[in-house]
Amino acid sequence: YRQFKDKLKEKLAAAFPLSGEPRKAAAIVLFLIPVALWASVNLDFAVIFDNKPRLLWVHAPSTVAPGEEFAFQVQCWDRFERISALYRGTVRFSLESYDFATGEPLAQAEALLPPAYTFSGSSRPSDMAYMLTNGKDNGRRTFEGRIDTPGIHYLKVTDSETERTYYSNPILVWDNPTRIYWGDIHSHGSFSDGSGTPAHQFFYARHVAALDFYALTEHGEIIQLGKDRVSRYIEETNRANRPGEFVTFLGIEYTNHKTGHYTCIFDGERLPVDPLIFAPYFGLGGALQTPDDLWKVLDDFTEATGDAALALPHHTVVERFMQDWSYYHPRYVKIAEVTSTHGDNLYEPDHPLSYRGSTFPPPPGTKGCSISAALQMGLQLSLYASSDSHDGHPGRDLSRTRTSVGHQRPFTYWWTRFDKPYPGGLTAVYADELSRRGIFTALQNRQIYAVSDYGRPLLFFTINGTPVGGNSIIKVNGREAPREIRVIVAQDGAPAAATDHSATSGAGPQPDWNAVIEIHKNGDLLASIPVTKPFAAVSYVDTEPVTGAAYGPDNCVIKEGAYYINHYSGKPVDPAVLNTGGKDFYLVRVVGANGRHAYIGPLWVEAGQGHAAADPD
Repeated sequence: YRQFKDKLKEKLAAAFPLSGEPRKAAAIVLFLIPVALWASVNLDFAVIFDNKPRLLWVHAPSTVAPGEEFAFQVQCWDRFERISALYRGTVRFSLESYDFATGEPLAQAEALLPPAYTFSGSSRPSDMAYMLTNGKDNGRRTFEGRIDTPGIHYLKVTDSETERTYYSNPILVWDNPTRIYWGDIHSHGSFSDGSGTPAHQFFYARHVAALDFYALTEHGEIIQLGKDRVSRYIEETNRANRPGEFVTFLGIEYTNHKTGHYTCIFDGERLPVDPLIFAPYFGLGGALQTPDDLWKVLDDFTEATGDAALALPHHTVVERFMQDWSYYHPRYVKIAEVTSTHGDNLYEPDHPLSYRGSTFPPPPGTKGCSISAALQMGLQLSLYASSDSHDGHPGRDLSRTRTSVGHQRPFTYWWTRFDKPYPGGLTAVYADELSRRGIFTALQNRQIYAVSDYGRPLLFFTINGTPVGGNSIIKVNGREAPREIRVIVAQDGAPAAATDHSATSGAGPQPDWNAVIEIHKNGDLLASIPVTKPFAAVSYVDTEPVTGAAYGPDNCVIKEGAYYINHYSGKPVDPAVLNTGGKDFYLVRVVGANGRHAYIGPLWVEAGQGHAAADPD
């Protein structure tokens, strides 16, 4: 140490041949320059001190039975979408209701709502109000309610402090065992390149983001570098799992920058550790070089344990880790991430139907990386969404706001929360029970839909009465047989999260219910149906012949005499098989004027005898 110290002094003296006071001044300057540079990008006094109330967020279950008591949350947010510890407003509750069959308003609905309540707030601001233990509400409280009348209902909360009325997400009251549950199955914490311990992630996901299910999916190549991190992660995840209340999944991310990333999640109490799942990274040995190696590990693991696994492709259109669909595996790759903090993957970023774009897009004209392109190739994929949060706030990330600065808790040493301007999304599943098996089975069976932020709309999509789920294949009698497409949507009343800034900056005095229901067919826009009310049920009949879709040789590139999906792909393909086998695929995107998007599908239609095909899995 002394030798190092002496050498450092010699180098400084040579670089700055000063003595006495000038040397001291130079040393001070050398110290202050890096401090000033750090502070210029990591200090934000508004983030430190402005925790004042700006708007309320009202969250309730998406589905309940008539007469069933349920819990719902009211949160007050500051300008950065953090909970406001200072909030002391009085709230009053009412209900707005619609008939589920007709969409008409219900003049009266039987319900039991809480009486007026005044929040107790802290005397000081906090960037983690949800962690305070001072005996006060600190901007967040859970209430109990009951609705007896079937239909679509919105809780309305009138606030004395902001002098506004806020809408909850829609609540479907029906006598049906199928429920809609919400989750985030792709996020990162301090055990890899994100913020927050596993305990913090699970607490935030359950109690603040109000998720029903969640997977913390650390990068395999990084989590293994910490002592006992893998075993501690497994223990924390299994401890947080509470069937019927909050479901957690074990997961790990395969991060191969050449072939695309896959988030692997499992339905049991273990994950592969010998070998651990990780991709080539800075020369680490034992890595799984390609997804084909990953499939072998998953085959061996699922055969040995009886557990199930899914591998979830994400940020597929981002150039620096673009998805190579030539490695598709139908057993594990059943759903693909349509949106996250990286942006939108339904179409390539320069495609006219890509409204939101993505981070770090490939050069214009690049094809074959989007989910729509994969569907044209004949891949059986459905659409899910997640946060890919790195800022310690799964299910409701904040990093697109000014809270990406370094002093915002939970802290991180990584840069990965600074480059994600988009809000993270959520996945909804239709399931009969809130358990690992119930939720995982729904994900496997594609009984899902997705949303581009923390909003929780209701969304249903059928063709000739067949909903999403299983293989989602409908057979019709002849190529010209009519296909009745029916979409039911109830929008979320909460302000939508926006790209590069918080929801509070664009929140108007009333919800903006204007939206467009888009029906997409074979990668093209088939129909756009405007919506101006919270609840809409629309129908569209397609009578054009069933033709199928293909990616085809024209979209491929030729390298050394072989066809490839695009210039980024490393595995040759036969363009003759890159098609849907004569099936048309349909999906629905709901585009809100407030910026919120919801996605569901696809459903596939095949000319033949009229019945729905079962999923062979």
